[in-house]
Amino acid sequence: MEVAGGLITGILLAYGLSDLLFRWMGIGAYAWGDRSSPRIALTFDDGPSEHTQDLLKLLRDWNVKATFFVTGAQAEKHPELIQAILQEGHQVESHGYWHRLAFLMWPWREAEHIRRVEGKLYRPPFGAHSPFTRLFTRMYGKKVALWDLESKDWTNRPAEELAERLVFWCKPGSVILLHDRYPTTLRILELALPKLIGLGYQPVRMDELSLKPLGPREGLQRALQGFHERFFKKHRIERLGLEAFDVLAVAPTRFPGPPVPEAQPGVKAYELHLDSVRSAALPPMALLRQIRRGLQLLAKKLENEPDVRLVYGLSHIAVGLKVFGFKLHPVPLHQLLVAGLANAWFMWVYLGELPRRGLPLAQLAYITREELLRRYGTGRSEG
Repeated sequence: MEVAGGLITGILLAYGLSDLLFRWMGIGAYAWGDRSSPRIALTFDDGPSEHTQDLLKLLRDWNVKATFFVTGAQAEKHPELIQAILQEGHQVESHGYWHRLAFLMWPWREAEHIRRVEGKLYRPPFGAHSPFTRLFTRMYGKKVALWDLESKDWTNRPAEELAERLVFWCKPGSVILLHDRYPTTLRILELALPKLIGLGYQPVRMDELSLKPLGPREGLQRALQGFHERFFKKHRIERLGLEAFDVLAVAPTRFPGPPVPEAQPGVKAYELHLDSVRSAALPPMALLRQIRRGLQLLAKKLENEPDVRLVYGLSHIAVGLKVFGFKLHPVPLHQLLVAGLANAWFMWVYLGELPRRGLPLAQLAYITREELLRRYGTGRSEG
């Protein structure tokens, strides 16, 4: 009994660890492209279906190419739709033969499931992995392709809400997960696609992205995406601009201090946030331009919010905000320690570096409402 119990425990751990590393983190898989390029990929799972022709028409109307991850069973039922997808210039890849969870198939059944559908890329149904998924994928000459943005088109949420969410969370290089079997998908795209294009994104096939397998750092970024979304919702964080390379966001709050000559703790304020993914991908001069653009958008916002008295941020890069008119103020030790840990995390996860000696300590950077409007408001001087 002890041997059997140990064996079962070992098997469960192997399956659980495989799903954690390879589905949630996506280590070794393709999940996004070059973050410094506005190219993104629309990908459709589970088809072809009765909705395929409508999706093809929408993509044709916007002169957009996409990638379809088809199941073998559906492709055999609708060979004419596979031909139509290819004739339109889209990419066709494998979603396996059946639409089944990997850990609910016997290993030899999963091997057959992967082998029977042609393609250079393989997207496991639901992204799920068994301990054998990567082995079989490599055996049959394929690469695992996941995503970094779910459309959530399988939920009961209104299409308008899902389209707005998709536009908000899209990033340069994003691989967007959609489905070729839900009527909601078409409506989401009808709303989101023109907005994405208008914001500077360029939808392309997955083989036109600069794809690289995710390493452990990128895997952590992918695993934390759900946390980021919940954090933004909890703190009511709003992006300043939705263009592909807009890097600033703000959270409404009360200024926590320490006291500064221009404001006391408790006044209405905005806490400034810098997008880690976008800022890490941009060269220095481009990042400065995007910060300036974000401050101009913030000034426009403040013109209609007279109660907000201060904009502030706490970071090791606070000194860089001096060029934008921010003032600096030292912070207590506990805030210094928290900011130091956050800085070390950011540098390793997003830049692959560790903090070095000589880096500036975290400081409070702040700018008053009046100074922000003077520098970046509609009545600012052009000098």
